[in-house]
Amino acid sequence: MKKLLIANWKMYLKEKQTLDLIKKYKERLKKFSQLEIVVAPSDLYLIKSAELLKKTKLKLAAQNIAQIEEGALTGEVSAEMAHEIGCKYTIVGHSERRIHLNETDDQINKKINLAYNNGLTPILCIGETLKDKVDENRDTVLTVQLRNALSKVNGLPEKELLIAYEPVWAIGTGKTMEAEEMLTINRLIKRIISSLYSESFYENKVKLLYGGSINSINAKEFWLNEVVDGLLVGSASIDNEHTYNIAHSSL
Repeated sequence: MKKLLIANWKMYLKEKQTLDLIKKYKERLKKFSQLEIVVAPSDLYLIKSAELLKKTKLKLAAQNIAQIEEGALTGEVSAEMAHEIGCKYTIVGHSERRIHLNETDDQINKKINLAYNNGLTPILCIGETLKDKVDENRDTVLTVQLRNALSKVNGLPEKELLIAYEPVWAIGTGKTMEAEEMLTINRLIKRIISSLYSESFYENKVKLLYGGSINSINAKEFWLNEVVDGLLVGSASIDNEHTYNIAHSSL
């Protein structure tokens, strides 16, 4: 089974930078056949990105989708629109949206349903804050996030689900958790998913990713971790050389 390298470019790159980076990815990353490499550019550049990615093995992801099918929601992009222009995946519930845009678990649940209904595979982001960590509330926080996001989801457990564990205290800080701690996270998520659906669903359809200050130095220990199915990389992924080194460390 291929592991995933998902490059979340957030709001870092303008049009020329985005398209130039895709061209570099196409050339430098094509050797890594053991990985499924996914790029998530700004919504504004999804159409042109999709054109550049045709006839390549690189996949396209939206950074977000709307929580309604269509209608009066200014500034949003629907799941159907994202799929129509060539997205295979969509990120859902990223901590930056939870914190800065007050995105709720109910909205995230609706987005996951809409993703599946429109042919997209969701990348569900979960994670605790520094306060949660200090107060030893991590397990409670992750349990609530998962249960609320995944209750009454159409299509499960037949569909593939990607869960990206991103401790909020690690995102963009240069700090990262010990890779071995993912064993504990895996056990927790497995227990929650199994209670909602089944252990078989978790074992066969769920992929567990790690994100949070991933770089070319610390990536290898996560690639080597038996329960980690991939990496969700933020700012490091806007540098072609860093991304190459992260991919190379998976060999």
